[in-house]
Amino acid sequence: MNVTSKINDILKDWNPIGVSGKDLENEYTRYIEEIILCVKNNGDLLSLINDIEGNRIGFFYTKEEERKSVVARILELFQQNKS
Repeated sequence: MNVTSKINDILKDWNPIGVSGKDLENEYTRYIEEIILCVKNNGDLLSLINDIEGNRIGFFYTKEEERKSVVARILELFQQNKS
């Protein structure tokens, strides 16, 4: 499984707006490239995830701890791929 698919899986698990069914597969894919660039450029991934949920989606549906968990899982994914 490639990084893009794995990030999509993480975002689907997070699923802040509770999408269900077949729509869930593609609901968050629009953010994946930006997430990859953020990590590769050593950007502030938590700020990006907060922006995605709070501004682009339009409301904070999840707790900060959940968003931090998403960040940790994505960063761990990139660490594993370096090895």
